[in-house]
Amino acid sequence: MKTISKILLLIIATTTINHAQIKFSNVGASFGTGTIQGNSTSVSALSGSISTDFKLWFSDVVSFRLGYSHARMTEYFLPENRTNKYYPFFNFYTLKGVIYQPLYKKLFIEEAAGILVLNDRTFGDTNVWEFGGTFSLLAGLDFRDLEMKGITVGLSTSYGVTLTSTNASYSFFSLNAQYYF
Repeated sequence: MKTISKILLLIIATTTINHAQIKFSNVGASFGTGTIQGNSTSVSALSGSISTDFKLWFSDVVSFRLGYSHARMTEYFLPENRTNKYYPFFNFYTLKGVIYQPLYKKLFIEEAAGILVLNDRTFGDTNVWEFGGTFSLLAGLDFRDLEMKGITVGLSTSYGVTLTSTNASYSFFSLNAQYYF
C-alpha cells in the first residue's frame, strides 16, 4: 500500500511541474473547388478538409497545421447513372508551417508551406502514395475575443504537387473556418 501511494504521489508531483511542449490552439474545416491531376488531364473537383493547429516550444511566430483533405471529381456529386463509372479522387495529409499576419482591425492573412503525402486515385487501377510540397495563402476576418478564443473565417487558395511516380497535383479555392480554444 505504501508503494502504491508513493507511486501515485510521484505521478501527481511530476504532472503538476511538467510543462507541455506542444499546445493545440484550434481546429478548422474548409470546403472548396478546384482541379486535381495525376497522369491525366486535370479535372474539376470539390474538396473538403479538416485540420488542427499546434505551437511548439521553440516558436511563437510559426504555428504548425496538421490536416487531412479529400478531393473528388465534381461529377461524382451530381445525380446521374453511375453504372461502370469511375470518379477520380485524392486523399492527402499535410503538415504546414503557418504564419499569421494581422492587417487592419479584423483583417488578416496567413501564409503556409509544408510537406504533403498524397494518395493518387485518378484511375481505377491507380493507387499510389506520393510525397511532395504544398503552399497556401488565406485572407480572412478574425472574430476572436481578447483572450484569442473564437472563430476566424476566410478565403484561401492552395496548391500541392508531388515529386514522384505520377506527379499528382491539385489547386483549390476554399472557404475556411477555424475555431480557437
